[in-house]
Amino acid sequence: MTLAELAATCGASLRGAGAEATGITHVAQAVQPGWVFAALPGARHHGIEFAAVAQERGAVAVLSDRDPGPQAVWLAASNPRRATALAAWALAGHPERRLRMVGITGTNGKSTVADLVGRIAGAAGVPNGVFGTIAHTLPGRSERAVRTTPEATDLAPLLAELADGGGQVAILEVSSHALSLERVHGLEFDVAIWTNLTRDHLDFHHDLEGYFAAKQRLADLLRREPPGRRVIGADDPYMARLAASPRPGDLTFGLGPGCTVTATETSPSLEGTTFILRAPLGDAPARLPLVGVHNLRNALAAVACAVALGWNLEVIVRGLEGAEPLPGRLEPVAAGTHFPVFVDYAHTPDALEKVLLALRDVGEERRLVVVFGCGGDRDPGKRAPMGEVVGRLADVPIITSDNPRSEDPQAIIDAVLGGVRASGNPRALAIPDRREAIGAALSLADERCLVLVAGKGHETEQIFADRSVPFDDRAVIRELARRKGA
Repeated sequence: MTLAELAATCGASLRGAGAEATGITHVAQAVQPGWVFAALPGARHHGIEFAAVAQERGAVAVLSDRDPGPQAVWLAASNPRRATALAAWALAGHPERRLRMVGITGTNGKSTVADLVGRIAGAAGVPNGVFGTIAHTLPGRSERAVRTTPEATDLAPLLAELADGGGQVAILEVSSHALSLERVHGLEFDVAIWTNLTRDHLDFHHDLEGYFAAKQRLADLLRREPPGRRVIGADDPYMARLAASPRPGDLTFGLGPGCTVTATETSPSLEGTTFILRAPLGDAPARLPLVGVHNLRNALAAVACAVALGWNLEVIVRGLEGAEPLPGRLEPVAAGTHFPVFVDYAHTPDALEKVLLALRDVGEERRLVVVFGCGGDRDPGKRAPMGEVVGRLADVPIITSDNPRSEDPQAIIDAVLGGVRASGNPRALAIPDRREAIGAALSLADERCLVLVAGKGHETEQIFADRSVPFDDRAVIRELARRKGA
């Protein structure tokens, strides 16, 4: 594609010679000869600072809202993020037009819903790709994810690989950051799913209404022909506001009255939930091998999506029955203990409450020992509420460090402790070292207990102000349990 054609495609103006462009990246060090370098504004730096590096590596042009200098070919764009996304899809050959696209947004549940939709697709014999917080998984391979929704320059080649390899459906977690920062601008979704909305990312969105507005932007990306369909968790208060303005083809899911897809006769246990699935296709007995009512709700979201995509009830039930816990999503850790141990990514008040209530529901009167913390350089207003939730629902709360980043770990812990004290729980422990905190939980627990380590989930490092160190909650649990047993 010539630079002139690319400029017309992405709404930029071209200054300089009209060479051929063969690719695009926002990372200067990743530029290959013939590629465009997208110099984007960031939180701390602007990409224009690295334009010289990109040119040395063979960039044929710089796409930016800032002038890269008179010697550079410049694709000038007033909204460089939007232009970059449009350029990325075009240079990849518009793979999104050859795929059925599913976008999933919401505070909690995105990863599990995406995985379940992928499993149902697999049961239907439909090759698919799942792109989300934990990994980007295509037929035959998987790679670790850097962020929930990749930058367009990273996502476009993945979609092209999927489409070129015979894939038919792309399933994307779409974060509020991605919507606000135009990472998915220009994509068209056949199905858009909204799971729920609770407090999170207010360091970025400032308030819940701003956060909700960002999530709503997914509706603007629904395919026009044939019309894309909305799938809405209507038993969530914020999502009910979306459902209150219905569109043709809407499907709602949840455990409240009036939902299009719901469950009855539920029977939860530590092995999962059996239930009667009720959907427009009919009713069927089903089993979900994931713990907790929140995961049942996630399954209903996936079912509604499958209905929208035209898959039958038998395939849907088979897909659900093949589910496995995702890494760090209420994941049981086999550590040889005489009590169950789970790891979960819950790092908001609502997510913690849902996970703890789920464990209370299936815990057979076990005492609940919970290790958790709050991340630094993130919304400080959620720290006391998280403490209050754990103080109220856990028997023994153990407050520790999460990813303190540039903040003082003890200051974060003190803020969390304020919420625990407000709950009236007198048994809280504060142990800043996360390894020691997990060790304390394993030492305190016996066969009458259940242990939850929350906050970091699938993450494999702990981030401090000056370094990141390897740290996987699951590996630490197994290591300490072995030592305790020895």
